Amino acid sequence: MDLGLSGKVAMITGASRGLGRAMAAALGAEGVKLSLCARGGAALEAAAAELKAAGHQAIAQTADVNQAPAMEAWVAATVKAFGGVDILVNNAGGAKVGALDQLNDDAWREAFDLNFFSAVRLARLCSAEMAKRGGGSIINISSIYGREAGGPITYNSSKAALIALTKGLARELAKKAVRVNSIAPGSIIYPGGTWEGLFKQNPAFEKDFIGHELPAGRLGRPDEVAYAVVMLASPRASWITGTTIPVDGAQGRSNV
Repeated sequence: MDLGLSGKVAMITGASRGLGRAMAAALGAEGVKLSLCARGGAALEAAAAELKAAGHQAIAQTADVNQAPAMEAWVAATVKAFGGVDILVNNAGGAKVGALDQLNDDAWREAFDLNFFSAVRLARLCSAEMAKRGGGSIINISSIYGREAGGPITYNSSKAALIALTKGLARELAKKAVRVNSIAPGSIIYPGGTWEGLFKQNPAFEKDFIGHELPAGRLGRPDEVAYAVVMLASPRASWITGTTIPVDGAQGRSNV
């Protein structure tokens, strides 16, 4: 099936490894022009070089999504290189770990800046560019722990806010033909990722976690999330907006 993505322009945050890198590869395979952003310059350049070697068009800009001037410059560089923006994937995220009495206001702000306000900022910048091209697709990477309780409290709260933002923006931007959706991954394992590190430290925890939390008997892979991004980015998904799609192998327990 032709997904109608060839020649489209996608901007992806947190694109140097893991989910972001897999999303870039999956979109590139559909003929999408790629603009990549991450804080780690060396890893980002390696990801861009790998994509170019595979025949994909890609540019990369080392930048912190929490810095508004850097994001403005990244969007401007993307428009200059490719002529516009059609797809935005807000993938960068993380958590500040601790109990309520261990987390000061700055820790909460840092979590929301990364997981929520960076998406607000880029949605504002990119939706304006998308409107110039007749529409587009914004995909926010939330978590199953934005849909239900679980994970560090700062992560759970900010990812839930991202899902609420998704619905609100979808209704606001529909008149501009800009679709806004969220993907809620479950536990995803990849080299250098959080789960790989935890399991190496404690193999017994790996067995217990999988046994209790993952009906499929394994964690997910980055490419399994990436394929969902491709689907939502495609014009074929023209009537899907304002929704959150779990990609979790039935790990989540929410009924809605």
